[in-house]
Amino acid sequence: MSTYVLSDVHGQYNAYKKILDKINFSEKDFLYVLGDAIDRGPEGIRLIQDIMNRENVELLLGNHECMLLNAVEYLRRRAAGEVEDEIYDGFTPYELWVHPCNGGEGTCLELLSMPEDEQKAIEDYLKSLYLIKRIRIGETSYHLSHSYSLQKRFGKEVKYAGTPPKQVEEIVWESMFDKRGLAEDYVRPWAYIRDVYVVGHIFTQRLGELDESGRGCIFEKEDYQGYHVIDVDCGMALNSRSSQLGCLCLDTGKRYYVPLLED
Repeated sequence: MSTYVLSDVHGQYNAYKKILDKINFSEKDFLYVLGDAIDRGPEGIRLIQDIMNRENVELLLGNHECMLLNAVEYLRRRAAGEVEDEIYDGFTPYELWVHPCNGGEGTCLELLSMPEDEQKAIEDYLKSLYLIKRIRIGETSYHLSHSYSLQKRFGKEVKYAGTPPKQVEEIVWESMFDKRGLAEDYVRPWAYIRDVYVVGHIFTQRLGELDESGRGCIFEKEDYQGYHVIDVDCGMALNSRSSQLGCLCLDTGKRYYVPLLED
C-alpha cells in the first residue's frame, strides 16, 4: 500500500487518469488531491465525480471549489429574493468564479446542465470536505492542505463545515510563499513546526522549480521560513508547455509527472 498526493488538476481529466496509470494506482493505495480539481480545464465536474466514486481518493477543498460553493449559494439566495448584490473584491461571488482570471465558466455551465439531484450531490460532497488533514506515515507527520494553515493547534483535521468563512478563505487562498520576512523578525504563522507541509495553489514555476524541459516540478525545502514545505502544484493552471501534473509518493518520496502537452 502506498499513499500519494497531487494538487491543482484544474479539469484536466486525461492527465489525472494518466498519472493514476503511471503510479499503477490500485485499491490498496490511497490518493489525496489537495484542491482545485475544477476550473480552467475542460472536465472538472467529471473529475470530481470520479473522485466521489472512489473510496481510496480524497479531495481536500481548494479555493476553486470554495468559489463554486459561494457562487451556487449566492445564485440560490438571489433567485429566492434573499439578496441583491454581494460584492467581493468588486465582484459578486458568481462573477468572481466565472471571471476569466479564475476560469470557472466552463465548470459552471457543466454543473448547471446536470439534473438538479446530481448538482446537489456534488454540492453536498464539496461541503463535506476537509480543509486540512494531518496524517502520519512512518515517523513523519504530513500536514495536507490546499495552501495554508492555522496558528492555533487543532488536532488532526479541519473540516469546511463549521469553519468560519473568513478562516476558510484564509486556508484556501493565502500562501506561505507570499509571506516573506527577515528570519529574526518573522512570526511563524503555523502551529505544527515539526510537520511536513504539503500544499498546492502556487504553481512551482513561480518558485523557479523547473526541470530540464522547462516544466514545473515538485518544490521541496526543508527550511522555508522555518518549515519543511513541499509544493506539488506543477502549473496545470497555466495551460502551457511548462504545465505538468506532479504526484508525490509520501512513503518513498518518489515523484511522478505527466506533461499537459506532449513534445
